[in-house]
Formats: sequence, C-alpha cells, structure tokens
Amino acid sequence: MKKLNIVLLAFLFVLGSLLTSTGSVEANSELDNVKDKLSDLEEEQGNVNEKQGNISEKANETKEKIEENEEEQAETESQMASLDQELTDIQEQLRTKEKEIKENEEAIKKNEAEIKKLEEEIKVLKKRIEKREQLLTKRLRAMQQSGGDVKYLEVLMGAQNFGDLIDRASAVTTIMDQDKDILDKHMADKKLLEEKKIEVEERKKELEQQKQKLEEQKQELEAIKADLDAKLAEKKELMEELEIQNEQLHKHKMELEEEQAILSNQEATIQQAIQNAKENRAQIKAEIERQKELERQRQAAAEEAESESDSSGSTSASASVSSSSAPAPVSIPSASGKFIRPASGSVTSEFGARWGGSHPGIDIGGNGRPVVAAASGTVLRSYYSSSYGNVVFLTHYINGQVYTTVYAHMQNRNVSTGQSVSQGTTLGLMGSTGNSTGPHLHFEIHEGPWNASKSNAVNPRNHVNF
Repeated sequence: MKKLNIVLLAFLFVLGSLLTSTGSVEANSELDNVKDKLSDLEEEQGNVNEKQGNISEKANETKEKIEENEEEQAETESQMASLDQELTDIQEQLRTKEKEIKENEEAIKKNEAEIKKLEEEIKVLKKRIEKREQLLTKRLRAMQQSGGDVKYLEVLMGAQNFGDLIDRASAVTTIMDQDKDILDKHMADKKLLEEKKIEVEERKKELEQQKQKLEEQKQELEAIKADLDAKLAEKKELMEELEIQNEQLHKHKMELEEEQAILSNQEATIQQAIQNAKENRAQIKAEIERQKELERQRQAAAEEAESESDSSGSTSASASVSSSSAPAPVSIPSASGKFIRPASGSVTSEFGARWGGSHPGIDIGGNGRPVVAAASGTVLRSYYSSSYGNVVFLTHYINGQVYTTVYAHMQNRNVSTGQSVSQGTTLGLMGSTGNSTGPHLHFEIHEGPWNASKSNAVNPRNHVNF
C-alpha cells in the first residue's frame, strides 16, 4: 500500500509538470494515461490482496486439516484402545477355553482308566464266580448222589457216645456253614458283578458326554481363534491408518500427560526402592548372623558331647547331640543385582537404530507367555498407554545404582502402581496392545531414572543374557 501511494504521488507530480509546460490539450491526454495507469495499479493491488487472502485461506485450511488429522488420530487411538481391550478379553476367553479343554481331556483319561479298571475287575469276578459255580455244582451233585441230609443224619446216628455226637454235630455244622458261606460269597459276587456292569455303562455314557463336550469346546475354541484373528486383522488396518496419520508410530512417542505422570511418580518409587533394598540387606545380614550363631551353638554342643564321650568311652552321645544341634536349612534372600530374562522367546528386534529412528529396547517374540520382573523393585507405573499398550515401569535400586525397566505391549497387567515386586514376579502376559503389529514384549533398561528423551536407555544385552 505504501509503495502504491508513492507511485501515485510520482504520477501527480508528472501530471503537474505536463500541465504547466505543454498546455491543456497535452495535459488532458497525459491525464487519461495516468488514469489508466492508476486503474492498472489498483487492479494489481486487488490481485495482491486476493493472493494474500488465498494464502491466508490456505493457511486456515492447513490448520483445519492438521486439527482434523489430530482428531482422526485421537479417534483411531481410542478405537485402538477399545480394540486392545477386546483382544485382551478374547485372549482371556482363549486361555479359559484351553484350560477347560485340558481339564476335560484329563477327566476323559481318568474316566477311561476307571472303565478299564472296572472291566478288569469284572473279568476277575466272572472267573471267580465261574470257579465257585463249578465247586457248588460238584457239591450239589455229591449231595444228590449221597442222599443229601439223610447222610448227615447217618453221621450223627453213628456216634459211639455223647462226646462223639457233639464232635460229629460240630463237624456237620461246620460243613453246612462253609457251604452257606460259599453260597453267600457267590451271591455277593454276582450282585457286585451286576453293580460293576451298571457302573461301567454309566461311565461309558458319561465318557460319551465328555467327548461330545470336548468336541463342542474345540469348536468354540476355533470360533474364539477366528474372532481373535479377525480382531488382529482389524487392528492391523487401524495400525496402517495410524501410521499414515502419525509418522512417529514406531518411536514409542508418548503423550505429555503420560510423561508427567511417570516423572511425578518416579521420585517416590526411587525412595521406596532404596528403602526396600536397605530392608533386604538388613534381613540378609540378620539371617547371616543368625546362622553364624546357630553354627557356633552346634560346634559348642559337638565339642561338649565329644568331651563327655571321651570320659565315658561312648561316642553315641556325641553323634546324638551333633545331629540334634545342627541348624535347619533356611532361605537367605538374594542380594544379587543380576537381571534375569523377562520372558522366553527369540529376540525379534535389537536395541538401536530402526525405521529412521531409535529403538530404545529389545523385542522378544511370542504370545501369551508370562512376563516377569527382571529384578526386584517397585512399580513406577502400571497402565494402558496409546503407544506402549499395557505397560509396566519398574524402579530398581541395586548396589547403590537406580535402574528403570519397561515391559510393553502386554495382554494384561497383574501388578499395580506403587506395588513392591520380587525378581521373577509375573507382571502380565505377552501380547500386542498399543502400537504393535504383532505379539511381542518390548523391554527396556535405563541406567538411572526414566526420562522422556530416553537418554538413560541402554542395550538390555549389557545386563541380560538373551
């Protein structure tokens, strides 16, 4: 606008000069030219204003697109969180169903073993009944041939005296009781045989029902797996969409609120980890002293017993005292600062540069496997992150050094913020929540407190044998 005013003044100056020097005719002609130039300048200024307006409009459009993209990204991340929860629920259903199938298979094996055992018992019973029937048949034939009860009477009537009569009567009673006992056992075995046959039939029916249920459970398992595959495919599409929206997908970028929450918790958990470590050391020292005292007592008792043994010529007392004085084995808390493997499986991605950025940890492939604390410590934070998924941060204080470990993309979380955990405690199960294209554990070790720039992150291989 300033430039245009200067040009107008210049033209007016020229116009004045022309009017003075050449007269009114020429002045009028030049005036028309000036008017034309002014019109051109005004049109040019309009074009400039229009271009500035277009640029401003495009800037607003760009801003709107950025805001729209951020809204789409937030919506996608919200869908991702919801989908991760569905995946967690489905995987829990999968584990439950697999457990049910395993229990049913064990019940089937047990039932089959019981049926086999019953069938063997039935075979034994049948043989026993068959032999007894042969014995009873022979006895009945003998009784029939000898006249049955008449012969028993002849035995009694042939007694020489009263004592002989009593003896003969006792013998006859014994024989008759034995026959009755054999017959009772025979009837009991036949009854038991029928009961076992009925039990076998019932168990076979139960077995068929168990097998049918097993088939149904396997079909349900396949349906759950198909649902899981469908959800994983859906997540893959969301991941691709999110990757387009956010180029920093694989950099584990975190929201400011997440960073602030972790940093605000960190000092408290460091102090708690230090306190726990001191208490652990105190327990270890106390236990060592206790065992030393027990050893001193044992040695003193052994020496006293040996002295008594020398004076009495017996060594039994020494052995007895020595045996009774020996301290029982006890468990001493581990003071080792060594980190253990957080999960089984092969390493699928190393620490360092990746996809044009930095990968601050190691990835271990696998799904549904337990994820454990690499060392004893305090839960700095346990939560769901849009980038890390289900994640647990642990603070450790080992040999005067603060460490932080991170366990990301888990199916679930078994620990809560502020909780103290021992080395090997299960934190959750390996999964694929958050910014993850496949089931794995993302594991980080920081030598010192955690920070947003991850400047303390080191290669986990420096501390863990993978």
